[in-house]
Amino acid sequence: MTNWPERVRRLIDARRPPREMRKALQADAEKDPDAARDLGHMLLQVSWSDTQTDGYGYLPEAEKWLRQAVTKRPQDAEATLLLATLLSTQCGQLSDMALGMRHPKRWDEERKRRASEACDLYERALQFDPHSSAAASGLALLHETQRLTGRDRSTVSAAIDLDETESFRFDYFVVRAELLVTNNGDTVTRWIVLRDLEQLWGFEICAWEISEPVTFQYEHGVQVAQHRPARLSGRSLSQLAEEWLDKRGPASRATLLPVGHPARHDGEILQYGVNGAQMADGSLS
Repeated sequence: MTNWPERVRRLIDARRPPREMRKALQADAEKDPDAARDLGHMLLQVSWSDTQTDGYGYLPEAEKWLRQAVTKRPQDAEATLLLATLLSTQCGQLSDMALGMRHPKRWDEERKRRASEACDLYERALQFDPHSSAAASGLALLHETQRLTGRDRSTVSAAIDLDETESFRFDYFVVRAELLVTNNGDTVTRWIVLRDLEQLWGFEICAWEISEPVTFQYEHGVQVAQHRPARLSGRSLSQLAEEWLDKRGPASRATLLPVGHPARHDGEILQYGVNGAQMADGSLS
C-alpha cells in the first residue's frame, strides 16, 4: 500500500501549493487502482466535503476514487471495505438531511439505496475474508443504525454481537475537532477515527482548518491518554501521541484498529474515518 502521508509530507516539504498537491496525487490515481484506493482512503480520513453526499447524485472525491478502485479491481478486499464504510457514513449524513425537511422522501430513498449497496459490499468483503472483524462489525453497525428490511443477514453477520466485535481489543485514536461551517466563525463538533500515528499525522497536515482539536488515545479499546496541541512548545497532536507511546513501551500495545473497523468513544460507536458533514470547502483544495 502506498504511504500517502509520506507522499504528502514530501510534497509539503517541497512547498507545493495545496492544489498542486492534489493534482499530483490524482495523477497516479487516474492510472493505478491501488493509488485510487489509497487516495480515496486518505480523503476518507481527512476531508468532510470529499466524503459528503447531497442526495442529488453528487459524487464526492473519496467516493469517486474508491468506486474506481473497486471497478478496476473487484477482488480488492480493502477497496471494497472502504467503499462500504464510506457509503455507511453517508447514510448517516442523509438521515441528518431528512430531519426537519417538509419532503424527506428523496433523502430517505437515497439513504436506503446506499445502505443496500453498502450491505452488498460488506457481504462481498466477508466472502473475501470470512474472518474480517472490520467487515463484520461494519455490517452489524449498518444493520443496527439503518434498520435494513427485506434482507437476510448473512450467516456470519447474523451471529455478530456488535459490542463484542467492536474495538475492545484494538489500539486507535479518536480526534474531536471544532469544524468551521460559516464565514462568521460558527463551528460544529465532529469526530475522526484513525488507526495509527501516520494517519494522525496525515490528518493534521491535510484536514481543512479546524480549531480546538483533541486526540483521545486508546489501547486495547480503553482510553489511556488525551492530547491537545502544545502551543508553547509547538508540538503537534501526533508528536505528543508518539511521545506517549515511547514512554509506554511496546508491551502495552495491542493490534492496530483494522482499516474500516468502527470504534467506540464515550459510549458512542463511530465509523472509521471522518464522521459528520462539512459545509465549507474540503481538504487539499
